[in-house]
Amino acid sequence: MKIAYLSDSALPSKRANSVHVMHMCNAFNALGHETVLFGLRGEKASFEKIMQWYGVSGFDLKLTSLRIPKLTLWWHAWSILRGVRKFKPDVIFGRSLYGCYLLAKHGFKVCFETHNPLNTLTKQQQEIFIKLLKSPNLIGIVVISQALMKLILSQTELIKEDRILVAHDGATIQNFTNSDLASYPWPNSTNERLQIGYVGTISQGRGIELIVELSKKLGHLDFHIIGGRKEDLVNIGIVDTGELENVFFHGFVSPKEAALARKRCDILLAPYQENVMIRSGKNTAAYMSPLKVFEYMEAGKAIIASDLPVLREVLIDKSNCILVAPASLSEWYDKLIYLSENSLLHQQLGANAKHDLLTNYTWEKRAACILAFVNEQIENQ
Repeated sequence: MKIAYLSDSALPSKRANSVHVMHMCNAFNALGHETVLFGLRGEKASFEKIMQWYGVSGFDLKLTSLRIPKLTLWWHAWSILRGVRKFKPDVIFGRSLYGCYLLAKHGFKVCFETHNPLNTLTKQQQEIFIKLLKSPNLIGIVVISQALMKLILSQTELIKEDRILVAHDGATIQNFTNSDLASYPWPNSTNERLQIGYVGTISQGRGIELIVELSKKLGHLDFHIIGGRKEDLVNIGIVDTGELENVFFHGFVSPKEAALARKRCDILLAPYQENVMIRSGKNTAAYMSPLKVFEYMEAGKAIIASDLPVLREVLIDKSNCILVAPASLSEWYDKLIYLSENSLLHQQLGANAKHDLLTNYTWEKRAACILAFVNEQIENQ
């Protein structure tokens, strides 16, 4: 089968959406399908460098250069249309709203994936989304959480639940050798301290402030913040951490280095708060499906995460994680102490999380589920 994946992600880039689309295409390819990813050209890099950066292979890239900034997405959509006509795919799927709409308008059957409810879109995006929902060429839509599906159904009557697939995010299985793990630069630790990790961006609502406060109270544990820049700390109100000898800021690292860092930790933290802001200013806490959670599960390490309803779609308290009230510093402190003193428990939680990931949340399983949904929708039309 030939699959065209439509994306507005810049490649390469530091954003999670680029990781998502690259690994989805890698998964389609792993399932034996000829796949082409139509995306935007980001930083200057060769095809080989881009593929190596994300740790993927086997599919092709067709990238649109940003020639007209004000018309970027429409320019990109027309570029996708020309490329798809040449490729002649059997399935058209992706996250490019403008691309999916334009192809549907020109007679192509498309399946659209969205990570946002309608009320978070711009006025123009809402208009395009509504037109796409009305199109007879829309096969169906894919969303990343049950919560997001419910939001969309409450905001429009143009699509029914049986035409929406909930497909949570996923992770890639990483098989590293001991020499691979040793290759990642790791600060020297003393007294065989447990290594507590956070891997992700430094921005409002991610709980970085809470991690810093925990490190002050738990001087016998080492805390690692992998991702972002030190300047980002100032943006969320953390001015000085120089006196904290047990906190290590690794800065932004490649996807492979992030995976190595996760493997080197003993406990991984996902302290999302009730307002999780992304660059556009949207609060995604009610409907998100964070890549971080699935990548943590793949690492096979104990996870302590915020007890948010949307995370309970994947995380199960005392089974594959420990769930904690998002803003309760005392509860986070107590659970960290509890896990740090129960090595068998944190090993079991990690093993359970890895098992759940392998069973339900690999990219290949997600890709197979989406293709089954697409085929079913086509048969029912």
